[in-house]
Amino acid sequence: MKKFTVLSALLIGFVIFQIACKDDEGDPNVDPGTSSTELLVKKLASAPSLDADIDAIWASCQTLTGAATVPDLAARGTYLNGDGEGNEETLGLFDPYSGESYEYKLRAGYFGDNIYFLMEWDDIEDSRDRQSWYFDGTAKLWKQQHKYANDVNDKYYEDKFAFLFPINQVAGFSASTCYATCHQNLTIAKAKDKHTRHYLKNDGEKVDMWHWKRVRGEYMGQVDDQKMVYADPAGQSSANGRTGDATGSGGYSDNVQTLNNGTSDVKVPKYIIPGKTDYYWIDQDEIDGGTAKLITAVDANGVLTYDGGTVDPAKGGFEDATGNKRLPSVLIKEFTGGRGDISIKARHTGSGWVTEFTRKMNTGDEDDVVFDVNTDLDFGLAIFNNAAIAHGIKPNLKMTFEK
Repeated sequence: MKKFTVLSALLIGFVIFQIACKDDEGDPNVDPGTSSTELLVKKLASAPSLDADIDAIWASCQTLTGAATVPDLAARGTYLNGDGEGNEETLGLFDPYSGESYEYKLRAGYFGDNIYFLMEWDDIEDSRDRQSWYFDGTAKLWKQQHKYANDVNDKYYEDKFAFLFPINQVAGFSASTCYATCHQNLTIAKAKDKHTRHYLKNDGEKVDMWHWKRVRGEYMGQVDDQKMVYADPAGQSSANGRTGDATGSGGYSDNVQTLNNGTSDVKVPKYIIPGKTDYYWIDQDEIDGGTAKLITAVDANGVLTYDGGTVDPAKGGFEDATGNKRLPSVLIKEFTGGRGDISIKARHTGSGWVTEFTRKMNTGDEDDVVFDVNTDLDFGLAIFNNAAIAHGIKPNLKMTFEK
């Protein structure tokens, strides 16, 4: 009887130990739950694969759910027209996107020195047609689609997301996120070009901004690592406190140059890939390898010359909005230094985006937020659906860590 009791006690103890270990590792049969305000960063037993396929390990992570909504943001005031007369005007800075809302799910975990994120959001279209070059046959000029949409049929940009993490204390950040860094008290005269620049209002404040761009970053598998700092004078769209991290260089440039067409200086694409259709960027390897050709001349009819041939827009394919030969607006190369700290893999499913991205918990860079398992962190996120600046936002979010 005594032996049985000892054996039973040992078995019970072993079972309890196994259950405890299983709980520590994240029991896949236990629902980790959801939250609309707090992201619990899971202590992972292994690192997820960065492939935009949702590994089983993510099932053990709590899910932050919600919707990022584009605010009805307006500047009001007097704008001087061409005759110098003042007209009272209200300008919707985020029109024609105002009111759009994007459902998202976000999970996070850490393993070793790295933190990992899985973000999914609804979006039926993979938007890549960013300011593509087309030919205006009437004016006989090469032009680009608008950066800032004038109506719902004038959207020629890329999908993006952004995360904001305060590096130090930023006044009003938790409730406001990007409102704490721009968008307020703008006059019509300063906001007429439909863009505002980010800046912080108090000297010494700093925000870490992660800015993923479908065209300008996804090809290289990187998120643009940026920062926001104080800028003076505040309250004007010309004040710019947003830049890339201090070390490294940007991963893209504009595919544009100025040439003389025999009558005047005009803007034209800088590079083209002869015969290629439906493409939205040109990468550095294509330039270095000679696949992409430098445009060296343009004539009065818009015919482009490159080493080995010409491009005659009159032959078709370069029409506004519809031409399948319209040319890319951007040249891609790798982010370097502090600009390249964040790796990502993204996949469009046909109904939305699945993205997995990662960064070191502590990069040692003064322009980067430090993820400390002992410290809660306010953050904000934004989703851009085929938009340059108009974004759905979600404030009042907090990150905590499982220990």
